[in-house]
Amino acid sequence: MVPTARFARHPGQLARASVLSTVMAKDFSFTVTFEHPADQVHQALTSPEMWEGRVEGAHNAAVTTESREAGTLDITVTQHVAGDALPAIVRKAMRGDLSIVRKEAWGSFDGTQAQARWTAESTGITSRTEGTSTLRADGDKAVLAVEGRSEVKARLVGGAIEPMLVQMITNLVKSEREGTDKWLEQRSS
Repeated sequence: MVPTARFARHPGQLARASVLSTVMAKDFSFTVTFEHPADQVHQALTSPEMWEGRVEGAHNAAVTTESREAGTLDITVTQHVAGDALPAIVRKAMRGDLSIVRKEAWGSFDGTQAQARWTAESTGITSRTEGTSTLRADGDKAVLAVEGRSEVKARLVGGAIEPMLVQMITNLVKSEREGTDKWLEQRSS
């Protein structure tokens, strides 16, 4: 925890500090297993069609994709969430609605693994999450190892929000794993 403080001197009083904001960070890591081989999962994760399908019909989300070279993909997902749809502790620290911009850059698959660097930033509450995802073969399945760091800059409640943010990321990755497996199943039938 790194506090940012302002010191004020009043006539006849000692200096006193008032904490303006607290910067805390939470490191996390977890893995998920896909029901398909790593090369197929990588093909899905670098498919603009799959990413566009994830936000199709969503009125509050948009996606853009760009391939740097064969077997790579840069993805930007922007999502807007109404403040009243968020937990009370998050609303306390917010100004208006929440807008989240998530960027993911997948590298090529080398036959055994591929890696992505990713970030997520928000407005409405100042936060940043960043890390890496490493996709590797595990027999006829694929394992995705996610490592990251989440930081919420919110007076008094940032430390309470960060574990919630990490849980949301874990749930998102698990949901996307299920969606990717379903997308691959649909393509193989």
